[in-house]
Amino acid sequence: MKVCFFCSKPIIGKKTLEHIIPDSLLGKLGIKEKILHGQTKTQYSRIKVPAHGTCNSEFGSRYENEILALLESPDSLYESLIQDENAILLQYQPSSDNAALITTWLSKIYYGLFYNDYLKVDSSEWNEVCKEIIDNDNFRLIQQSYEKNHGFSLPSSLFVFKTNNEEFDLVTYALPQAILIKIKSLVFILCIADGYLTKAYLNGEKIKLLKDYLSNELKLNPKFPLHSFAFAEIVALRINIPKTPSFAYSNEFMLNMSTSTSVEDPQSFYKVDEKKIIEDKKDILRNMNIIET
Repeated sequence: MKVCFFCSKPIIGKKTLEHIIPDSLLGKLGIKEKILHGQTKTQYSRIKVPAHGTCNSEFGSRYENEILALLESPDSLYESLIQDENAILLQYQPSSDNAALITTWLSKIYYGLFYNDYLKVDSSEWNEVCKEIIDNDNFRLIQQSYEKNHGFSLPSSLFVFKTNNEEFDLVTYALPQAILIKIKSLVFILCIADGYLTKAYLNGEKIKLLKDYLSNELKLNPKFPLHSFAFAEIVALRINIPKTPSFAYSNEFMLNMSTSTSVEDPQSFYKVDEKKIIEDKKDILRNMNIIET
C-alpha cells in the first residue's frame, strides 16, 4: 500500500487513492455498484489503488479528462478508432491520438483491477493470479513507459465495435491479458502488450467480416450479446497465435519487434489452428455464462 501504482516508486508520507474507473463516469453510467453476469455485486466506486498525488493528478489531467470528453461523442470516437485498426507500428512513441489514449486508459483499468484485488482480496489462489499479472516485466515496462511519457501501455491490439444494447459490461482475461469494456453503444477490446500480433492476424477484410457477422446476428436478435462474442473470438485467436511479443526500449521510443521474424515461410510457420480457436471460443463463452456447458 506504500508503492505507487503508476511509477512503482515508494510513497513517502501521505498517499492518494486513484479510482480505477473515474468516479464521474461511474456516476454518469449509474454503475457505482453493479451485478454482472449474475455474480456478486461489484462496487466499482471502491476499486482504488495507492498513488503519489502528483502521479494521480497527472494521469487524470493528461489522459482521463480527454477520454471522458471523447466518450461524450461515441460516433466520432468510433470512426476515429476504426481508422487505426490496421495500423501496426514498429516504432512506438508518445502519441495523443485517440487509439493511444484509449489503449492507455484500458491498460490502466486492467492492471488497476488486478492491483486492487492483489491488495484486498482474501484468497490465496486469486492472489497468486493477481501477483503473476502485476509482478512481471510487462507491467514494469508499462510503468517505465508512463515515466517516459509514452502512455501507460505497451503496443497492444485495440478493437472497437458498435452495438444497440447500452448495458455496461466489463470483462478481464488473465492470461493472455485482455480486457473488454462496454460503455453505452461502444465496445472496446484490448489485447494487452501483444505487440499488435492479434491485429496482424485480424485486420482488413477479416475484421470487416467479423463485424458484419456480429451486426447481422444483432439484427436477427436484438438481445444478441455482440460484445461477448467479439471478445471470445478475439481472445481465442490471441491464445492460439504461435508467437511471443518482443520489445526494446530507449529514452526516445520503444521498438516493437513482435511482428519481425527470420523464418523462411512465416505464413506457414505462424499459422493458427482454426479448430482450436473454435473450441477455445466456446470455452470462453461458457465461462462468461453466454452459452451452456
